[in-house]
Amino acid sequence: MSFAALLAALALGLPVGLALGLVGGGGSILAVPILVTVLGLGSREASAASLVIVAANAAIALRGYLRQNLVRYRVAITVTLAGLVGSFLGTFLNSLVAPRALTAAFAVLMLLVAALMLRRNRAAQSGRAPDYSLGRLIFAGTLIGATTGFFGVGGGFVIVPALVGLGLTMREAVPTSLLVIILNSLVALLARLMGGAPVPLLYAAPMILGGAIGSTLAVRLAPRLGNRGLTLAFAVLIAALAAVMGAQALRA
Repeated sequence: MSFAALLAALALGLPVGLALGLVGGGGSILAVPILVTVLGLGSREASAASLVIVAANAAIALRGYLRQNLVRYRVAITVTLAGLVGSFLGTFLNSLVAPRALTAAFAVLMLLVAALMLRRNRAAQSGRAPDYSLGRLIFAGTLIGATTGFFGVGGGFVIVPALVGLGLTMREAVPTSLLVIILNSLVALLARLMGGAPVPLLYAAPMILGGAIGSTLAVRLAPRLGNRGLTLAFAVLIAALAAVMGAQALRA
C-alpha cells in the first residue's frame, strides 16, 4: 500500500466510524466502495475487509455507549439468532433476482424507510410501551436476516427501524444495532475464514484507525442530537445513499 493510499484509507475510515456510531448503520455500504475504488481491492476482498472494519468500529462505538446503559442485550441476541434463519431464505431469493433489479429495489426500500423515520419516531412520539416479547423479537430478527440476505448488505439500515418499531428509542436502537452488527459481522467473518477466503488486514487496519476517531466523535455527539436529531440524521443519510444507488441502477 502506498503512502497516499494509506492516508486516504485513514481519512475515509472516519465517515465509516461516524455513521456507525451516530446512526447504527451504514458501515459496509460506505466501506466497500472505498476499498474497491480508492484502495483497488476486488469485490470479494473488499467485502471481507469491510467485515473486519465494521466489526471493529462498531465495537469501539459500542464501548462508548455501554457507560450510558442504552444497550438492550436480550433484544440484540434474540434478533441476531433469529436473523441467521432469515438470512438463508434471503440469500436463496437473492439468487433468483437480477443484480440491477436488486440495486433498484434496495434504493426504493431505503427511501421508504427514510420517509417512515422522518414521519415519526414511533416509540418516542406515540407513547406506546416497548414490546420485547419473544414472538415479536423472532419475527423482527427473521425479517432483518431475510432482508440483509436478500440485498447482501450489512443490515444497519434495516436493524435500526426494526428496533424502533419494537419500541426502542433512537438512542437505544443505535447501540443495540451496533451489538447486532458486531455479532453478524463476526459470524460472517468466521464463515469466510472457514471457506478460505482472503481477509486483507493490511488494508483494513488504517480504516479501522480512522473509523475509531469517527466512532468516538459520534458517541459524544449523539446525546446532543437526542432522539429527533438522530432520527433525522439516519433518514437523511439513507436517503442520500438511496439516491446514489438509484442513479447507479439507472446507469446500468
